[in-house]
Amino acid sequence: MKEIKELFKAIEREDITSEMNNLISDDIIDSIDIMALVAEIEKSYGKALEADFIKAENFESFEAINKMLKEAFG
Repeated sequence: MKEIKELFKAIEREDITSEMNNLISDDIIDSIDIMALVAEIEKSYGKALEADFIKAENFESFEAINKMLKEAFG
């Protein structure tokens, strides 16, 4: 989960912690944050995140983001 914390830090959202859930549902992050996260993920992995993975449920929590990254990049 440290990797995900670093992604949030890179987009200047250090206020987001792994204990938080419902990041989108509770309006903690918005579409701008998601696009910034996607850009950081792509920069970090050196390849594009397929559009199929860019959906709200994949950004609701650290666990959801971690699962998405494993599915997307192995």
